[in-house]
Amino acid sequence: MSSTTFSEARESGYARLSRIVEQRASRYADDVESALNQGGLRDEEATLLDEFEQYVSNVLNEYPSRRRKSHQLIFRTLYERKPETVPSERRRTLLVALMAAEVEAQGPLRLTMRQNKDLAEILERLGTDCAAEKLVLHAAEAFERAAEIHLLTNDSLERDRFLYLRTQALHRVERSWWRRIVMTVSAVTCGYGYRPYRLLGWVLFQLLVSWAALLVVAHGTPQHDLYLAAVNYINPAGTDEMGSRVKAVLVVESYCGALSLNVFFALLVRRWFR
Repeated sequence: MSSTTFSEARESGYARLSRIVEQRASRYADDVESALNQGGLRDEEATLLDEFEQYVSNVLNEYPSRRRKSHQLIFRTLYERKPETVPSERRRTLLVALMAAEVEAQGPLRLTMRQNKDLAEILERLGTDCAAEKLVLHAAEAFERAAEIHLLTNDSLERDRFLYLRTQALHRVERSWWRRIVMTVSAVTCGYGYRPYRLLGWVLFQLLVSWAALLVVAHGTPQHDLYLAAVNYINPAGTDEMGSRVKAVLVVESYCGALSLNVFFALLVRRWFR
């Protein structure tokens, strides 16, 4: 068989695979619309994702064994479709592209560095669109897949960014009130652990609050109170000769400082030496 015939056979195989993806994704989109119309999407989304993974697994069994010579992604035409104005059709187009991206990411054919980066960008867009359509767990799935791609490309900063987006999406659908509180504190203070430098702002905030409190209870000069707050934050000062209210401020500040700095350096080491 000539090289032209082989090329045509490959293209035919990819076109067939695109049709399979579109058919399976459309069937899946019908189930999503049914859950959405019944008001049970939030309760059923995790189950629907299991169904989504089953569809992806079935499509992977049909994957061609030969890679095209082009550096373009196989499902490029599915990714580039313009969004529909009708909400149900817009979600259908979105889910088709999401299933195509999942199949392409898990496919047996190795992607080039450029293809991996392009696919991660597509997954970011799809995840953002899924979140806008209230398909929050689908968004988290897209962000997690993009993070895994950047693990392959050794881009730790981009991987952290996508893991942050994934955790942010999961935060939106967390039902346990105490876990929501913990995640909210984590988000505000250190970006769920993926933005440790945010803690430095909290360190400065704690120093300013401690200084303001000492100005009220210590009755010293502003310069001395600032020095005391700064030194006590890192190395707890002796409080034997100080009043009870000053002791209370310094003890609270020292505990906050120890906790904040330990968390900051732990996250920093994790980020630098992963």
